Parts: sequence; structure tokens; C-alpha cells
Amino acid sequence: MHKVIVYDSDHHGAFNNRCFETSYAKEGPGHSFTVELGRVAVERGYEITTGDLFLKKNYPKDTIAFCLTDMLSKRTDLILKKGAIPFICLSTESPLIAKDFYFNIKKLAGKFIYNMQFRGTAERLNQTSTIFLPMYFPVDSRTPLDYSDWGNRKFLTLINRNKRIFFTGYSSINDLVRSLLSRIKLRVLKWIDPWIRSKEIYKDRIEAIRFFSKYSDFCLYGKDWEKRIPGFPLSYHTAALKAFKGGIPSDQKLNVLNQFKFVICFENCSFPGYVTEKIFDCFLAGAIPIYFGAPDINDFVPENTFIDFRRFKDFNELDVYLQNFSEEEAYQMLESAKKFLASKDFDKYFLQDTIKDILNRIDRYPEKL
Repeated sequence: MHKVIVYDSDHHGAFNNRCFETSYAKEGPGHSFTVELGRVAVERGYEITTGDLFLKKNYPKDTIAFCLTDMLSKRTDLILKKGAIPFICLSTESPLIAKDFYFNIKKLAGKFIYNMQFRGTAERLNQTSTIFLPMYFPVDSRTPLDYSDWGNRKFLTLINRNKRIFFTGYSSINDLVRSLLSRIKLRVLKWIDPWIRSKEIYKDRIEAIRFFSKYSDFCLYGKDWEKRIPGFPLSYHTAALKAFKGGIPSDQKLNVLNQFKFVICFENCSFPGYVTEKIFDCFLAGAIPIYFGAPDINDFVPENTFIDFRRFKDFNELDVYLQNFSEEEAYQMLESAKKFLASKDFDKYFLQDTIKDILNRIDRYPEKL
């Protein structure tokens, strides 16, 4: 029997098998997932292919194909129509980014045998026949960098792109019309769907930049900060420019974080189980995250490994706390994070274990459903 795994996504890398190439892992957070998936799948005797190539190829009659989809793409229905089994639907995006998918999640994702999604989606997916698997954001390393000397570290950093979820630039009348229609649609979805009303933390991130820009050793990194910040007055742009130190390659992120004591570690929104790579990057870099995001973060990460922004009434109170944070407290927290990375509790986040779990489920099909 010829066994095929079809990776289906609208992501720019999910064409012509590019997302399985080793170099693809360096293009951004989470990209190692498909590279490792492809490597291990081939080792186990599977052919792995992106959806576009699957649709073009003629397969022998004894072929069994399993569709692993990142949300759903423009080709998903065609892939399933060609005979691929709707095996796993997963998503690492928030409901504010993938609002159409989340709004229609029962209809779109409910037809898959498994769903690997953030915890907050369970309430709707449990109304379907799918088997729900909590999404634990895959991390491709669990070995932290060596600690840099605390006394020689800079104070604080934030690494993010200057891109707001609901604001896009437009260079033509068509772009303007699309932007206006998108905002109208968003307002409608917010009115009828509480998930789309999840707190947008981007605003808090921008407020943090404005507040901490008064410090010379607060450094802002990322793309597009030389541009105006969408939806904010000029004073916020001026503050960002004061702290802005340029962009950094994704494979240098940990080395940059390692130079700082603290990291503003704010997710894009607050949604149950929505814990991304941001906090794990801090652990791996040996820096202390100031976290704001998933309301249930303590169910996923030990509370002695990070500073919970929700404990403070404002940035002034947080600032006082940080200024009085001792080196002894720092190393206790860093050691707790290091122990977590090495523990069994971290196994579910480790990329290799995630891939193994997915492929084991495919290996057992259909006996263990």
C-alpha cells in the first residue's frame, strides 16, 4: 500500500513542497514544524506532499492519503474529493487573525477526524464528531542558552512586527474598498460572535513601548517600526522610533533576547489556551518574560517561570517592581524555567514529540479511533 500525507495550507510556503525543505525552518516561528514532519514521515515510509502537487499527480489504486490541514485552504475540498482522508485540522492562529475560520469552525473543521486547536475552541468542536486535541505550540528546542551575566544585561526588550490586526495600509482605491469591507465584516462578526471580541493585546503592547521608551536600555526590534503605528497618535510613533534598533533575522532572536533582563511578552489576543512561541523563546534565551495573553496561562506554564502582567494595575507599578527585582530572584525564576524545559511537562510542546504523536495516529488508522 502506498501511503501519502498531504499537507494542506494557504501559507506561502505550502506549495511545490517548499515547506519541507531544511532552509524553510529559518523563515519564521513555527516553520520547523513542516520540515520535521516531512523528514520523519519519509523515514517512516510515507510520501509527503503539499496539496497543490497532490492534486496534479496520479496515484496507484492502492494509495491511501491522509490530509493534514492548517485550518483550511482553497484546495481542501478538492483534496478530500480526490479521496484524501480528512485526518487532522490544526491552527496556530488566534480568532482575531483567522476570524472566518473560527466563526465557521464547526462546519469547516468538524468534519476532520482530529482537531488540534487551542483550548477555547473545544466548546464548539465538542458539538461535532471530531476528536479534540489541545494545541500545544510546537517548540523545536528545549536546550536554553547559557545565562549572560545579569549585571551586564540591558533592561528590557520587545520583539514584534509593527502590524495591527485590523489595520492595513492601502495604495489604491481597491485596497481602500477591501479595507472598508473588512472592517464592516469585522464589526458584524464582533457583534454576533464573542470569540471575535477576544481582547486585542496589540494596544497594550504599543502602550508598553510608549511608557518604557524613556529608558535608554529599552530596545525595540522588528519590521516596519519606521512607519506610523496604525490607529495611534504621532507621539507613539516618536516613542517607538526612539527605542527602535532595527529588524533581526528569526534565527538570531534568542541571541538578542539573551542580552536582556526582561522581555515584553504579549500575545496578539487573550483566548483560552492561546499560548504561542513567545514565552518559550524567553525561556530558551534565558530572559524573564513579562507575560500577557492566555487567561489560563498557569494551566500551561508554571507560575514561577514568568512575571504575570495582570498582577499590576498599570505600567508604573510594573516598572517599580522591575527596578527592584533582585539578581537572586532573577536566577530563581530562570532556573525554574530551565527545569520546566527539561521536565516531562514540556514534552507536549516539544516539536519532535508532537510530530511523533501525529504520525503514530496515522500509523494506527483506523484501529485506534
